[in-house]
Amino acid sequence: MQLHTITELLAIPNYRVSHMVVHSDSRLDLLLEPSRFIPAVCSGCGHVHNTPVHSIGTMVVEDLPMSGKRVFLHVPKRKALCVEDDSIRIEELDWLRGRFTKRFADQVYWLTSITTNQEAGWYLGLDDEVVYRIDRQYLEELAQKKLSPVPAPRYMSVDEVAWQKWHHYVTNVVDIEKRKVTWNHDDRGKSVLESFYKALGEEQCADIKAVASDGARGFLSATQEHAKNALIVLDHFHVKKSLNDAIDTVRKEELAKARKTDDTELADLLHCKKKFILMQNKQTKRRENLLQKLADINDPIYKSMFSKSSLLLSIHPAIALQPVKLCGSGSSLRLDRRFRCSSNSAASSFENGTSS
Repeated sequence: MQLHTITELLAIPNYRVSHMVVHSDSRLDLLLEPSRFIPAVCSGCGHVHNTPVHSIGTMVVEDLPMSGKRVFLHVPKRKALCVEDDSIRIEELDWLRGRFTKRFADQVYWLTSITTNQEAGWYLGLDDEVVYRIDRQYLEELAQKKLSPVPAPRYMSVDEVAWQKWHHYVTNVVDIEKRKVTWNHDDRGKSVLESFYKALGEEQCADIKAVASDGARGFLSATQEHAKNALIVLDHFHVKKSLNDAIDTVRKEELAKARKTDDTELADLLHCKKKFILMQNKQTKRRENLLQKLADINDPIYKSMFSKSSLLLSIHPAIALQPVKLCGSGSSLRLDRRFRCSSNSAASSFENGTSS
C-alpha cells in the first residue's frame, strides 16, 4: 500500500505519512510529518506565540486499527517558550487525547458505555486502568460542556473543601437562591476563583450582587478584581474568630503591663486560664463576674469587649444587649453609657465600610 493512500485513509489534517517504521502481523507504526506549516498552539495557555522553536520531539500515539492491526503514529511535536509563564511548553494538537487520537478515545467511550472497562480493554488490547483513564477524561470533557456557559448567580457563596488527606482541596461555588452547587474546581486560591469569573465574563460578573466567603485573601482579591459591584459578606464564624483574636491581643498586652507594674489582681484576671471565659459568647455568671471586675480596673479590655459587641450588632442585633447585662454597679453603669454612643457609631461605620 502506497504512503499516499495511507495518508488519505488516516485523514489527519495538515499531516502526511512519510515513512513506515514497523509493519508486522499485529502492528503498524507510521511516521508523520507536517504537510504544510501551521503555527504551534501552546499547551500551557492555549495561545499562539511567535517565539522560535526550542526543540522537536516525537510522541507515539495509538490510532484506530487498520486491517486487523493496531496502528501507532509517531507524531513530531514542537517545543517553544510560553510568554505567559516564561517556561518551555510543548505544542497542543486538537486531534490528540494524551497518547491516543481523539477518534480512538471516542471508540473507548462507546465501548465502555455498553460493556465493562475490563472487557473493553480485552477487545482493544489495553489495560483496564488505561481504559478507565480514557473514559474518565472523556466524561470530564462532557461535564465541562454541560457547565459551559457557567450559570451566573446573583448571590453566591464560595468556599474550599478538603476531600482527601495531604491537603487535597476542591473549591465550590454555591448559588444561594437556588441552594445548590453550580460550579467547582480542583485546588483552591485566587487563580481557581479567577477561572470561574473569567468563564462568566465581565457583563455577568457585573450582575453579581453579593459574594459570601470565609475571608481567604485569594477569594477576596479575585472578587474585588472581577466582581466589582458585589457586596463581600464574611461568614459569622470567621468574623467572631477575628474579633476574639483582636481581644486576645489586647489581653496579652495588658497582662504584660500588669506583670511589669506588679498588679497581681489584674494579672490574675487576665491569665490564660481566664482566656476562654473572656472569649465565650454564652452569658454565664463567671463571665459576668470577670467582666465586672475588668470594667472597674481596666478600660482597654472593657473597650475591646464593647467594640466586639458593636461589630456583632451588624450581624445579630440581639448580641448588642449583652454588654448592658454586664454592668451592675453605678460606676460600671456610667461606663456603659459613655461607650454606648461609640458602640453605635462603630456599628454604623462597619456597615458603611462593608457595603462600600
